[in-house]
Amino acid sequence: MKKILPLLLTAALFGSSMTGCAAKTVQETTAAATAAAAPAETKAETTAAAETKAEAETSAPTEAPEAADPVKEAAMSYFADFPEDRHMINVKDLFAKMDAGEDMLIIDIRQPDAYAEGHLKGAVNIPYGPAVAENLEKIPDDVMLYVNCYSGQTSSQTVALLNIAGKYATNVQSGYNNGIKVLEGYEAYIETEENVLPDETYEVDPAIVSAIADYYAKATSDTFSSFNFPADALGELVEAESEDYTILSVRQAKDYDEGHIQGAMLIPFAKGMQEQFSEIPADKPVVVYCYTGQTASQTMAVLRMLGFEAYNLAGGMGNADNGSGWLGAGLPTVTD
Repeated sequence: MKKILPLLLTAALFGSSMTGCAAKTVQETTAAATAAAAPAETKAETTAAAETKAEAETSAPTEAPEAADPVKEAAMSYFADFPEDRHMINVKDLFAKMDAGEDMLIIDIRQPDAYAEGHLKGAVNIPYGPAVAENLEKIPDDVMLYVNCYSGQTSSQTVALLNIAGKYATNVQSGYNNGIKVLEGYEAYIETEENVLPDETYEVDPAIVSAIADYYAKATSDTFSSFNFPADALGELVEAESEDYTILSVRQAKDYDEGHIQGAMLIPFAKGMQEQFSEIPADKPVVVYCYTGQTASQTMAVLRMLGFEAYNLAGGMGNADNGSGWLGAGLPTVTD
């Protein structure tokens, strides 16, 4: 019976196809006969109608391709076009550039009271927050910008956003408190005189201006100020084995192997790292950490421009000796 069934099915299918062919032949024959018997005027009308239909189909507009998102394009190019200095400069090298009289603009994003007490010579004050977005079109794009905050974390965010906006910005490592003030002889580079931005204006894509304005509005009103996620709060999530967050390490692979936060995925901070961003789950928050919080802050800002709900681990992996970051909070690491 098993041998007979396939034969029966084949025969049925074959018969069906033959019937279909026969029906088609009869229809075609009838149509041809009808067309032959039709008056010349009817044939001409039919031909004209067919030509009109064909012309309409040919000239019908094709669907326009989806417009590129300028914000996401600029954000993806940040690491694609990453310079060797990784948008960071140490204080000693910055002082050397100041001594040489290089053309630059220093932007101090600390609060006005801290700026008034003393800042780098020539620095203008644009406090971290909405003021940065409001001044985007006044910030030059034809000179190097050096940005400092208190510790280097919020200035790292700002540097990433300024570059996305088409500026040439570099972060002053460790900021005013942990970088500038600890270098011997720094007083020679400090003043209290207020400086202002030049009068010129510089074009910035409106979509990018809007995205950066939204970023700072959220950063200054979020539960975690400046998007800095406290180490102890993340420690509680790790201890509870929560799957509500993704943890991303941007430290180098050898350091990750020597010890990392349990459950953390790894994308080393480097040129081209954006190619792995598709591996990050987009449906839940991601907490990014590095060594001190500066490179993670750059990464976090770029991820937010790409639509992720991203945070920076305050202080990064940190240091147990000075009480900073993850290690400073006495939290554990794993090697598996």
